[in-house]
Amino acid sequence: MKNREYQKIVAAALTVALVLGGSQLPAIPVWAQENVQSASGTKQQATARKDETVYVKLDASGNIRSVTVSDQLKNISGLENIKDVSELENIENVKGDETFSRNQQGIVWEGDGQDIVYQGTTTKELPVGVQVTYMLDGKKVEPSELQGKSGHLVIQYNYENKTGENNTSYTPFLMVTGLILNTEKFSNVTVENGKIISDGERNLAIGMGIPKLKDELCVEDINLPDYFTIEADVVDYDGVEGITVATNEIFNSMTEKKFDSLEDLEESMDQLQSAANQLVDGSGQLKEGLDQLLSSSGTLIDGISQLVDGGETLEKGTGILSKGAEELSKGSKVLADGTSELASGAKDLNAGAKAVSQGAVNAYTSTSNQLLPGIQQLYDGAAGMKSQVESGIGALSGGAGELKGGIEAAAAGAASLDAGISSVAAGADELKNGISNAAASSEQLALGIQSLADSLSSAGISNAELIGAVESLRTEENSQTVDAVIEALTSQESSVNAAFADAASAAANLAGGSSELAGGLNNAAAGAENLSGSLNGEIKTGSSGLNNALNGSIINGAAQLDAGVSGMAEQLNNGTTQLVSGTGELLEGTKVLTEGLGNLAGGAEQVCDGSYVLSENLQSADDGAKALTEGMKVLLDGAFDLHSGVMVLNSGLNTLQSGSGALVDGVNQLDQGAGELNSGMIEFNREGIEKLVNAFDGDIESLLDNLNGILDASKAYNNFSGISDDMDGEVKFIFLS
Repeated sequence: MKNREYQKIVAAALTVALVLGGSQLPAIPVWAQENVQSASGTKQQATARKDETVYVKLDASGNIRSVTVSDQLKNISGLENIKDVSELENIENVKGDETFSRNQQGIVWEGDGQDIVYQGTTTKELPVGVQVTYMLDGKKVEPSELQGKSGHLVIQYNYENKTGENNTSYTPFLMVTGLILNTEKFSNVTVENGKIISDGERNLAIGMGIPKLKDELCVEDINLPDYFTIEADVVDYDGVEGITVATNEIFNSMTEKKFDSLEDLEESMDQLQSAANQLVDGSGQLKEGLDQLLSSSGTLIDGISQLVDGGETLEKGTGILSKGAEELSKGSKVLADGTSELASGAKDLNAGAKAVSQGAVNAYTSTSNQLLPGIQQLYDGAAGMKSQVESGIGALSGGAGELKGGIEAAAAGAASLDAGISSVAAGADELKNGISNAAASSEQLALGIQSLADSLSSAGISNAELIGAVESLRTEENSQTVDAVIEALTSQESSVNAAFADAASAAANLAGGSSELAGGLNNAAAGAENLSGSLNGEIKTGSSGLNNALNGSIINGAAQLDAGVSGMAEQLNNGTTQLVSGTGELLEGTKVLTEGLGNLAGGAEQVCDGSYVLSENLQSADDGAKALTEGMKVLLDGAFDLHSGVMVLNSGLNTLQSGSGALVDGVNQLDQGAGELNSGMIEFNREGIEKLVNAFDGDIESLLDNLNGILDASKAYNNFSGISDDMDGEVKFIFLS
């Protein structure tokens, strides 16, 4: 069987279930009971149950093309062998491997406790049939002439029941037809003796009829249709496949006992009237609900439009989110790389800070323990030297003055040289000794002054070296402290250098003058010695020369010596004063340097501690940055998935928006159909049910007899191709066109 036909059969089965359920008829049983009631009223053990379905293929007009019968033997009692009766040809087991054998009574299946499903063919006349007629624009046409045509089409299904002829019993069959109509080809669809169910794209037309029942009941005012009609405007007609189901099971299940009394019949009629009234009310409520739905459809369309706009905005937003997540992911990778470099740099900073701190401590210790005491000693030595120089200069100045006074006295007493030659000789000896001592003192003074000059020259401390050492300790945190120390050293440098230069110059001048003085004194000593000899020898001869010499060059030399000593004393005093001042300033600068180095050491230690904490925190930051990078990967994947899902959602919303118009059209059609259904139900209640109920107010006995006979005949008809006497069963016919 083709898949398309199978789908249509399923649709028809659902249609039948819908119709039967909507009519408030009892459900058709599927399985037989374990114990069934016999005609005599006693229970007998069931052997098997036979459910039979007759598939009839028709042409477009309803003529039979082939008949295939499918039988299912339900092996309820688990029999090894199942006795069956069948008139079918070409029997084939379609479910299992069980086989059968024929005998005079029928066939026997090897059941092995299993159900048997088989099928076969037959040419036996059917108890029911369908004839289909077509009219296009008011003219009867053959189905083959309709292909591709357009116009107003009328299709009528005429149901046939061939039972009750030739002195046989009439068996009632409910016949239900279902057709699926494409809304693109069929419009303005109406039905008679049926209804339309629409899903917006397709219309499911359902019709029904019970052929010959009206004649068998002998009633005139009851509308029991035996046909089903569809009218529609068709465009480019394409063949419509219809499925018709014929079954009598509904009559077998409608009652468990016959209508033996008028009271039972009246009760059933009351129930029928009540059900009809409920159907009328329900169809009216359906119409009201569809009216309300139709009135709200505009709001629905507006909401769908807003939803589509929101979907587009959401799609754009998720696109931006996706791109932002991608950029953020890239940034997190850069951040992770940067934090790794920062962590590594922080470790190097900590190591450098430790070195700076240790260097600052060492410089502070060296400065405070060595440089500062040395500068202090230099200052104390300069101060002591100044005191000694002042004392020596005083003594030297006094000696020069005395020498000058003696020479002047010698000159004044030259005239009385002769008289005091002895005392002069003695004085000359003393002068000789004094001059020798003075010469020795002058030589020592020259050596001391030269040593002082050398010491001053070699003791000069280079501020550039100190500034370089301090500059090497500079960091971002101690920059201000280093600048203060360097400024202090720089401000003192010129004064200290000038003091050292002046002191060195004065010492050099003093050394030179002392050397000249020593030379002069040595010459004087030699002259004194000669003088002593002369006094003892040529006194008389040299007295006039001595007088001249004393009044001439000797007095001049003494004056020059006195002036030189005074100038030298002044220069030496100035130099030692500047030296003391310079060493004082150097001492103060060294103290500032020591204090700055102390601050630098403290700051460097704080930097060291801070750099360690920074290193630890940057390591944590590096771990967090790596975790952030992994999280950003997850976020990026989620953003991409979200954007893809929103794109699908937006596409679906656009589809929903494009279909909203069709939805409103469908609701409008449903509303129109509900109105027609309500009108039809009112008419059906008035023209059918009420007339049927009223009909039972007349001659009922003959009606009861006919009805009971029909129900008995329906229950007796439980197969088409044959059935064993001890089996129960049911049969239905499915027409495929």
